[in-house]
This record gives sequence, C-alpha cells and structure tokens, in this order.
Amino acid sequence: MGVKLIIEHLEEKLTRWLLLEYSHASRWWNEEVIFTNVKNGKEQLSNLGVVYSSRFYELIREEEAVIVLDPKAEKPLKTSDFKNARYVIIGGICGEEKMRGRTSKFITSIAMKKLRNIAVRNLGKVQLPIDQAAIAAKLIKDGMNLEQIEMVEGLTITLEEDKDFKRVVELPYGYVILNGKPAITPEFVEFLKEGLEL
Repeated sequence: MGVKLIIEHLEEKLTRWLLLEYSHASRWWNEEVIFTNVKNGKEQLSNLGVVYSSRFYELIREEEAVIVLDPKAEKPLKTSDFKNARYVIIGGICGEEKMRGRTSKFITSIAMKKLRNIAVRNLGKVQLPIDQAAIAAKLIKDGMNLEQIEMVEGLTITLEEDKDFKRVVELPYGYVILNGKPAITPEFVEFLKEGLEL
C-alpha cells in the first residue's frame, strides 16, 4: 500500500481558492488524497479524494506511521521518512502574511497526544500554500532531497498589462519552481484574473 495524503480541512468555508489548491494537490497525488474534518462541501471534494467529517486522528490506526508537515518542525522531510509511513498530513489552512502556528496548534499538538507512530517534519523555512506543500512532499517521496527542490519566496502574477497600465497580484508565499516556472495551477491565474472575491 502506498502513502496517502491527508488534508485536514481547517477553514470555515470551502472557498474557490481552497478548492483550486485542493484540486491541484489531488492531481499531484493521483487522487490518493483523503480530506478530513469536512463539515460542508463534501460533494465538491468527493471527486478529488475520499471525504470524511471525522478528524484525521480518528481514521488512523495505532500501528500506522504518520508524517505531519509543520513549518515549525525541527527536522526537514526526507525520502527515508516515507519508508514505513502510511499517511502524510497537511493542514488545509489558508496562509496569512505572517505564520500564526495554526498547524502546530490544530494538527501537531493533537497528533502528538492521539497517535503513537508520528514524525513531524518541515519543508523549509518558507510558508507554502497547501498545493505547494503537497507538491514538495510528493517530490521528496519520489526521491528528491528538499535542497534539490527550487522554491521562490513571493510571487508576482500579472493579471493585465498594456503600455500605460499593469495590474498585478503579489503573493507572499513560497512556490515550487519546475522547468523554470512556478508550479501553480493555471486555473488559479484565471481565477485571479476574474477578480472574484478571494
């Protein structure tokens, strides 16, 4: 059995922004994704993975090894961490410009109390969106070292431009660079261009 990605949904609403990130993560993990703590929007997530209203720790058996990805963890994620792991857990949290430690509070601290076979790891010092954390974790699972994954901190997306005018969005998070480009979902750029409520 392969490693599955658990995304513990921790936002009140399932916004379109979140859906785009969840969808992108699901594509990278070949739909080997479990969404937990989902109270609303189960139908929307059901084509991206398996959906539960339960918390993550309620689904994991005592003997199963788990990796929790937490920016505050002391050790970086390594391919060897996946050797016996059954699940890797990411917080379904919309980032803010300054990290508030919500992963530690709502996932890591609970996992340490409820689960026995747990490793807590980071993906570097940069705050990553949900889909970017999922991409980095998948690349490491498949054999890359964290140091080999190129990332950029902060991303400027041009929404429209002519000779006298340029409209851009500045995103203060970390993004994985693949083939010289940020690994963001194309639908996300279109979403920003539409100027919808974020």
